[in-house]
Amino acid sequence: MDWQDQLIAIYLYLCKQYKADLWACVQRFSPHVELQLTDEEVITLYWFGLLDGHRTIKQIHTYADRH
Repeated sequence: MDWQDQLIAIYLYLCKQYKADLWACVQRFSPHVELQLTDEEVITLYWFGLLDGHRTIKQIHTYADRH
């Protein structure tokens, strides 16, 4: 499975979980800011970064910014 398929699979899984019950466990830190990413997309980027070996928010952000 290449990285694009893995990213899509993670996103679809998290969307299903978010709608089921994950939404009650997570909190957006800036609720009054108009953001360009949905909660599901942010969680997907975080998980994908962790699975790729990045352990800090800064590393994940730098990795995601390159894509």
